[in-house]
Formats: sequence, C-alpha cells, structure tokens
Amino acid sequence: MRSSNRGFTLIEIMIVIAIIGIVMTIAAPSFTEYLNKGRRAEVTGLLSEQAQLLERFYSQKNVYTDATGLSAGNDYYNITPTLTDQTFLLTAVRKADSSMATDKCGDLTITNTGVLGMVNAKSGLTSKDCWGR
Repeated sequence: MRSSNRGFTLIEIMIVIAIIGIVMTIAAPSFTEYLNKGRRAEVTGLLSEQAQLLERFYSQKNVYTDATGLSAGNDYYNITPTLTDQTFLLTAVRKADSSMATDKCGDLTITNTGVLGMVNAKSGLTSKDCWGR
C-alpha cells in the first residue's frame, strides 16, 4: 500500500505569505489615498455648504458677522470661520490626531469670492487636485 501525504510544505506557505506581503505593500498607499480623497470630498462639500449659508445670511443682513448655524467640522477637520462685515474666509484645519493630519492637500480654504485654496499643501498641487474642481 502506498500512502500519500497531503498538505502544504513550509516553503509553500512562506511563499504565499511573501506574495501577500508584497501585494499589501503596494496596495496600502493606494487604499489610504482613496480614503483620504473621500474625506477631502466630505469637507469640501461641508465648506461649500457653509459658504452658501453665509451668502444667504449676507443677502438678508448685508453683513457676514453674527452668522449662526455654522458647522464646527467633522471627525477629520475643524472648520474655522474668519468673518468681517463684507468678507469671510472658511478654513478646514486638519485635526492633529486624525488620519488626515499628514494629508498632502493640507488645510482647505474658501472665501466669499469663491476662491478655493490650500494652506500647508505639498508643492505642485492645484486646487483641482484637492478640491476636485
């Protein structure tokens, strides 16, 4: 009688683990950037919404100061308004303890004239890269 051994050798298991490790090393940065892009889209939408709220307030009161109902941000960004009678600047500052703390786009801004900006962003990026428009 002949018996056959079934199963995997140690070498085969180590090769599979090495392949999985290589794939994860390549895929992890892409997945992280994918998540960051979604989080940036969320805060840019929130900034645009807040800008519209301020414009509605301005059309009623003829000033931006004393506007109410502004959002403080989300889990990844704090939104800081800088309001004067005739202008505003909304800044989405990355939270230091969040996964966005090292995001390449830095902190995002929008003004009353609709200018989209980035503060502390890596060089070479444009508003389109970070705002998506």
